[in-house]
Amino acid sequence: MFTQAYTPEQSAFGKLENGRDVLILYVKEFNEQVKAINQSGLSKYTYHWFSTEHKDAYVLQVTWENEIHISIRFNTQHFRLIYQLLEPKDIILTTTPISQLMERAQANNFSFIEFNDVLTFCNLVFVPDTDSDTDSDTDTDSDSFTNSN
Repeated sequence: MFTQAYTPEQSAFGKLENGRDVLILYVKEFNEQVKAINQSGLSKYTYHWFSTEHKDAYVLQVTWENEIHISIRFNTQHFRLIYQLLEPKDIILTTTPISQLMERAQANNFSFIEFNDVLTFCNLVFVPDTDSDTDSDTDTDSDSFTNSN
């Protein structure tokens, strides 16, 4: 199976206003998909984890009802991010560099980050692929998860 997947260029951990832990990922290549998903108003999506052919990386593929999808590749240097997802965690996917968001917050003396276009995922969890022969889709009990946008 061939999937065009992109790696996060920046990441950060934080807390949401409700106290829940959040992982923030910056992937610039998803600019068009983020805009299309936000404009469509869709909130239901499925996600699947699979390993690459050489088992040297994991890919998170998220697909919305309108078949728009994104694939995020986690190489070995990103495994600490995957480790954070062994427990359900909220994720914010941004197409604006996190460093730029932080600079804006500091310049305005904000104790929070103001985002532009983002996708949010609630309680996303990493479930490793246990099938050693094939790349298989892996998800939790349900195929559908609700996006909190």
